[in-house]
Amino acid sequence: MPRLAEAVDKLSAFIFDMDGVLYLGDVPIKGAAEAVAHLRKKGKKLSFVTNKSTYTRREYSRKLAQMGITAHESEIVTSAYGTSIYLRRRSPGAKVYVVGESGLKRELAQAGFKLLTDARAEEADFVVVGMDRTITYKKLTSGLRALLAGAEFIATNPDPIYPTETGISPGAGATIGALAGSSGKRPKVIIGKPSPQMIKISLGMLGSTPRETAIVGDKLETDVLVGKRVGLTTILVLTGVSSRPDAEKVRGTNMAPDFVIRSIEDLVV
Repeated sequence: MPRLAEAVDKLSAFIFDMDGVLYLGDVPIKGAAEAVAHLRKKGKKLSFVTNKSTYTRREYSRKLAQMGITAHESEIVTSAYGTSIYLRRRSPGAKVYVVGESGLKRELAQAGFKLLTDARAEEADFVVVGMDRTITYKKLTSGLRALLAGAEFIATNPDPIYPTETGISPGAGATIGALAGSSGKRPKVIIGKPSPQMIKISLGMLGSTPRETAIVGDKLETDVLVGKRVGLTTILVLTGVSSRPDAEKVRGTNMAPDFVIRSIEDLVV
């Protein structure tokens, strides 16, 4: 792949999506650790991003380490972390009701926000909604009442699905859809891809410009689309959600990737 090899040599930084690129669930993708190590050896700056909000950056760093992938906490951007940065700029110390998992709650608590219980949800300034594999009717009721009482609706990411080692599972879109459907309100802000907010945070961490940076992802409608919007080189891997026929269908559109590769292994060029 001479064109890919030339592009890799010219680029100084890479932003990696994680689910479907480095691993599926808890199973690492073959060659992922070697590819990351290869790029580091070549002097490339790396960032790791995920639309999922279920774990903290530290937990993701540990997860990757268990797979043989070195990723420092300071190199990781999650939609939970992106949400904490957005809210800290908007309204530091605000009261928040979270419909999501522990990683999202911990990132917001560490950023100084007051997290409300179900009983006090209607006092919230913001309802922050992410993927929640422990969703209950009580949580949805509390989130609904907070929204109807005037809280602002913030979504960590729009993903309807995400890939796992056993197949496709519902993403944050399922939780967002339940609250939007019951409240009649849509999220005022969505932090995750294809919104550019997380990518801009990554570029700031990397000290890199869009022109010298690539995004490597498995979804056309999030990873590739946000890369195109920001001006990055876009590399689609076929180990996650989008397939080669999907890539063929979007040829000539704003979701057409610059490169389509079998897996992250192909970056070792």
